[in-house]
Amino acid sequence: MILLFMNIEKSPVQTGLFLCMGRGMKDVSLKISDVGMNGDGIARLENGEVVFVPFSVPGDIVMAKVGKDHDGQNRAKITSILLKSPSRTEPPCRHFGVCGGCSLQHLNEEAYREFKKNQIIWALQKCGVQMPKVFEHIFISAGTRRRANFAAVVTKAKTTIGFHERRSSNIRDVPDCLLIDDDVRVVMEGFRPFLRAIAGEGAKMDILIQCVNGAREIALTGKIAPGWEAQQALADALRTLDLARISLRSRDYESYEILLEAKPFFASFDSLVVNLAPGAFLQPSEKGERALTKCVIDGAGDASCIVDLFCGNGTFTGPLMTNRKIIATDFAPDAIASLQKAGIDARLRNLFKEPFGVKELDGVDCVILDPPRAGAGAQVAQIANSKVNLVVYVSCNSQTFAKDASVLLGGDFVLEKLTLIDQFIWSPHSEIVGVFRRRAFNA
Repeated sequence: MILLFMNIEKSPVQTGLFLCMGRGMKDVSLKISDVGMNGDGIARLENGEVVFVPFSVPGDIVMAKVGKDHDGQNRAKITSILLKSPSRTEPPCRHFGVCGGCSLQHLNEEAYREFKKNQIIWALQKCGVQMPKVFEHIFISAGTRRRANFAAVVTKAKTTIGFHERRSSNIRDVPDCLLIDDDVRVVMEGFRPFLRAIAGEGAKMDILIQCVNGAREIALTGKIAPGWEAQQALADALRTLDLARISLRSRDYESYEILLEAKPFFASFDSLVVNLAPGAFLQPSEKGERALTKCVIDGAGDASCIVDLFCGNGTFTGPLMTNRKIIATDFAPDAIASLQKAGIDARLRNLFKEPFGVKELDGVDCVILDPPRAGAGAQVAQIANSKVNLVVYVSCNSQTFAKDASVLLGGDFVLEKLTLIDQFIWSPHSEIVGVFRRRAFNA
């Protein structure tokens, strides 16, 4: 046997891991047997305990330091690779392992795709949901993200714009990030010279950059420095970068307020044109949005009365509304207001606390669901007991999707088709579109 020794003790790949680990770590040899839901390799200690090994691949044999994290879970830091798995590849990004943005670049293409597919299979099996006969998968290429939320810090020495390092509050400068498209990169780098005057030395800020249909916006989270210099820098950035607007909020989960606006910021969803609120959510990539939309349209078929729940800004509402009755509902006030201004029957409603009831769903041919990562437990319970015969469920969390799917199956639905759309490249996250049809109406 040929052993491949690769000393990575000083490699950035493992930097930051110790931040969550205590003392008393010991060196052990580990054989990686599997990969977990979050993309970490899995091995077993001599006593049978499971240990998670970031940046490892099934088939690797590694030397690693093992310790407990803050949750009491065994976690290891690779110090050298004794035997390199055939499924391992050289990460394409020089920041990989330090930057917290990606976690799966060390898997080769075949292993990466299998991991993404198996994530869904594992989640469904855990909830007793049988895989459908039709399981399709679409993999979006890197360099397609049209929106990204960057962290920024201004120090005496430099201005850093990038992502948080793995398991760290430090910010990694990533001007050559492989995930973002060229428009986002141009805005990110173009905004850098203005940030010192806008935020002030010592300040930290989150910077959401979003580019759609040729328009660009920046939405800031943090505080603007006092004085006219900051206001002038904002105005200069707006003009120089040809931005539609710059918005601000003081902390997460607050609404953005527009500071400066040069032109409207529109998104088109087929024939529906929506003037988006500042920082409005859009699918990360245009290619991903098109793939999701096609799955939803195909799944809805010829349904004539549709309820679009967790509709957001109308990503699916627009393409579905031609020659159909459609009701769009969400708990985001800005999104609903934008849809109402566009002439859509859009209703503000917290579907977690007040789901559409069984009687309200009478006469509805199809329900579209696109909930947050927490799923739509309260709503699917009502759908399962209703007379609705068709559900198209879009999810970014395979585990909550599987849990909700089991409820629908308990209501005599059948999972006819499943599509994986990987637009969260090199991360353990994926989009899923499931088509459920009530058994009596199953073709």
